[in-house]
Amino acid sequence: MKEVFNVVVVGGGVAGFYTAYNVAKAGYSVAIIEMKNEEQIGEKVCGDAVGEHHFKEVGLEPPRVGVDATGVIDGVRVFSPSREHFVTAWGKGYALDRKAFGRRLLKMALDSGVVVFSGRSVIKPIVEGSWVKGVITSGNGGELRAKVVVDATGAAASLRTKLPAEWWVSYKAPLDDFNAAYRVIATVEEDQDTRFADIYLDVNVAPGGYWWWFPKGKRAVNVGLGVKAGSGSPNPRHMFERRIAPLLEKASGKIQHAGGGLVPTRRPVPCAVWNGFIAVGDAAYTANPLHGGGIGPALVSSYHAASQIVKALESGEASMERLWAYQTAYLKAYGIKQALLDVARIYLQGLSNDDIELIIKSGVVADEELSAIGYRGELLTSVLSKAASVVRILKRPSLLAELARLKGYLDDAARHYAAFPKTPEGFERWSTDVERFYHALKERYWRRPSE
Repeated sequence: MKEVFNVVVVGGGVAGFYTAYNVAKAGYSVAIIEMKNEEQIGEKVCGDAVGEHHFKEVGLEPPRVGVDATGVIDGVRVFSPSREHFVTAWGKGYALDRKAFGRRLLKMALDSGVVVFSGRSVIKPIVEGSWVKGVITSGNGGELRAKVVVDATGAAASLRTKLPAEWWVSYKAPLDDFNAAYRVIATVEEDQDTRFADIYLDVNVAPGGYWWWFPKGKRAVNVGLGVKAGSGSPNPRHMFERRIAPLLEKASGKIQHAGGGLVPTRRPVPCAVWNGFIAVGDAAYTANPLHGGGIGPALVSSYHAASQIVKALESGEASMERLWAYQTAYLKAYGIKQALLDVARIYLQGLSNDDIELIIKSGVVADEELSAIGYRGELLTSVLSKAASVVRILKRPSLLAELARLKGYLDDAARHYAAFPKTPEGFERWSTDVERFYHALKERYWRRPSE
């Protein structure tokens, strides 16, 4: 069997359905291929939290409590390893009913005319010359051909990474740019403070990541942890059972669902487009490098991808040159901030518990500074001023020096990404420079001797 559409989207998650919806409502034929059965669509293992600003940016109605959200969050509290001190990033967000939110996007897509092929997987892309022309599906699915194929398969990027290795778009990130996570949904007996989502930094519990306790209404929580993936990293489920499960038992928690997976916690994929091809959401590494939140960035990336796909279809040619502007639009909207947060992520993954405790306890980073880092990727000069006072008292000049260097590295990252080429010409040189920059950061912060 062979079917032809203007656009074929592989993956029925947030990015896949929102891309499909936006293209279809512009009048083009769109198909989604999703390996889950229809009744399972919307199910996803994640933290279930998302900031309201993402919905405003893409023009999507925010979730509603009792419909596709279980609560409203006023901010995120970040706790020190002792759990005695914290700093708050203020900003309205939602604890999602993840399946209900996914079903809402499914309905939007169907109502706009999208054809959904559920319970079907993709074997490989159809490559003809330097173009992607469609996909080969499992079973009796046969071929689905399209002018544009969209990879929305999540962190595995299972379509993008099957493209020819010499194509820029087939880039594979190293494993240490991912977090391995495990989480449970549980009911508890005590009322939860639904105003805050709590993050705990502790390298003994979640090395290279953090553990979290997010309320999902008064008597339910999303609790889990993520650790830096790679050689020598602990199993996140084992760490959860050893360190977090006792806290859940103390709260008389009853687990309703459990699961895990990989999350890309890094800057965006260097190149997300090719002739007849575009990657969105986690398949383009769009999750926030610090906290791994992927729902908001998935909406942002799919919104800009759909806009550029429509423009390319209107022009009659979905070449790499026609689709290239998707990347610059995404970088401006979120990707540059994401690249700066990747610098901060690499720095934080090299800190000890003593370093983290000092930074949070001493008030070096206050609420407004944490918000500036979280929303803009900036390290305000006020942090350095306060750090100078703290280290004089505590005799830790190296901490101040590293914070000053960190600010310089953030500025360097901003310059790199501001120079992203507006056309494919010059991309290879730009990409090489960026890879060297981040590799040098890892060499510095992950291999530095302890004090």
